Amino acid sequence: MKKNVSKAVFTALMILCATSMMAQESDMDDRKFRFGLHASPNLGWLRPNIQEFEKSGLQSRLGFGYGLVMDLKFSESPNYLFSTGINLTNSGGGLIEAYDSINIVAENDPSSPGPLFGKRDRTYRVQYVNIPLLLKMRTNEIGYMSYFAAVGVDLGVRTRAFANDEFDWTDPNKEVTTVKDVNIQDEMQLFRLGLNLTGGGEFNLSGNTNLYVGISYHNHFTNMFRKTQENRILEPDGDGNPVIVDGKGVLGKQKKAVSNYVGLNVGIYF
Repeated sequence: MKKNVSKAVFTALMILCATSMMAQESDMDDRKFRFGLHASPNLGWLRPNIQEFEKSGLQSRLGFGYGLVMDLKFSESPNYLFSTGINLTNSGGGLIEAYDSINIVAENDPSSPGPLFGKRDRTYRVQYVNIPLLLKMRTNEIGYMSYFAAVGVDLGVRTRAFANDEFDWTDPNKEVTTVKDVNIQDEMQLFRLGLNLTGGGEFNLSGNTNLYVGISYHNHFTNMFRKTQENRILEPDGDGNPVIVDGKGVLGKQKKAVSNYVGLNVGIYF
């Protein structure tokens, strides 16, 4: 129920802000502000910053975002704008790491003869409220189109984080274990910061209403994992399985990885 109410409030806010601007001047270039709505499917992946994550484990994942966009003209020229907004973005990716079952799986599996060792193939699904802060440069109309490029940063606040796990054990008698919808919010940083590069074009539909399509690249700088004891990765051997000493995997470095994604942005300015 809480999830549905949050989505309804967020959608109502976007519609209210967009419709409140429809009484602006008829010439789009003379408006100081303009608002719009957009949707953005994306393809995301995670880039590890330590060698202990298995490189062959890099996996892309489809995600989706939607929200409100706003352009502010800050000079006499209509070609330079400050662009911002607020959107809800789901993205993620996959990583493979060395793993032992001492703390989690063995406790929930009475049939297990003891601790299991192997690899964990984890697919991350993380949702952020994202605020872009961009300098937008656009051309005058060329034919029926105008073109734009924007550069700036994304400020993100995590709202939820889940994962699907697949465990591939070294024990040949133990089948692959799959665990879905694992809540990993305690493992993930609350904030993220990254680079936003966007380009595309606009087409006037009627009056002040413009359709726009763009491609955006989002490269984040901040480590997605919190710095905790639980987020120390196990040292892998040559096969990617944990190095075992005294029946336990050897703890190594803190987990470090950043999230990236490419989005297809489709929206309407009013």
